[in-house]
Amino acid sequence: MSTFSEIENGIYRWDGTDADHGFPIIGYVVATGEGNLLIDPPGTSGSADEVKKLGNPRAIVITGQWHVRGAGRWKDAFGIPIAAPDSAADELAAARTSADQTLDEGDSYLGWTALRLTASEGERTYDELALWNAERRIVVIGDFIAATEGGALHFGPHLFAQIPTSKLRPLVDRLLELEPRLLLSGHIGPREDVKEILEGLKSL
Repeated sequence: MSTFSEIENGIYRWDGTDADHGFPIIGYVVATGEGNLLIDPPGTSGSADEVKKLGNPRAIVITGQWHVRGAGRWKDAFGIPIAAPDSAADELAAARTSADQTLDEGDSYLGWTALRLTASEGERTYDELALWNAERRIVVIGDFIAATEGGALHFGPHLFAQIPTSKLRPLVDRLLELEPRLLLSGHIGPREDVKEILEGLKSL
C-alpha cells in the first residue's frame, strides 16, 4: 500500500508505522477552503514533497494524547500551526513541540467542528476529539474504535485503557445522532458502514 491513497475528492488516507512499537497507524489529509488539514499525521512516512502534491498544508489537528505522532516534524517542515485538545499537552511537550490552538467541545476549525469524547474509570481517563464536517457528513475519530487481535471491532479505550464499555456506549449515541456517511478512523481506516459499526458497538 502506498503512503497516500485517495478516499474521495479532497480526502486522503496517510499510512504509517508507530515509531515506538511498529504497529500500523493511519492519519488523514483533508482539503479545506484554506488549504489542507493534516489529521494525526504519521511521522515515519511521507515526505514534504509528497504532502505538498496533495495541496498546500494549512494546519495540523491532533485528536488525542496518543496521536501526536509526527505533528512536530510537519509543523517545522511547513511552518503551520497545531490544534489539539488540552489533554495532548504533555505528549506534545515530550515531542518537543506544542499546540498553537486548543480545541474543545463545539469549537469550529477550518470547517470542522470539534466534539469531545471523554470517559473515565478511577484514575484511568479516555479523552479525545472527534471532528465533524456537517456539509460532507464525515466524522474523524482517533482511538475510539479499534480492532482486537482477532480482528473484531471494539472500543479502543476499553482495549487500551480498560475503560468499561458501559462508560463508552453513550458516546456511540452522540456519533449516531450525526448520521455520518463516512468514518475516518485512526485504527480501522475509512469506513462507509458507519451506522452498522456504531450499532454493533452498542451491543458490547
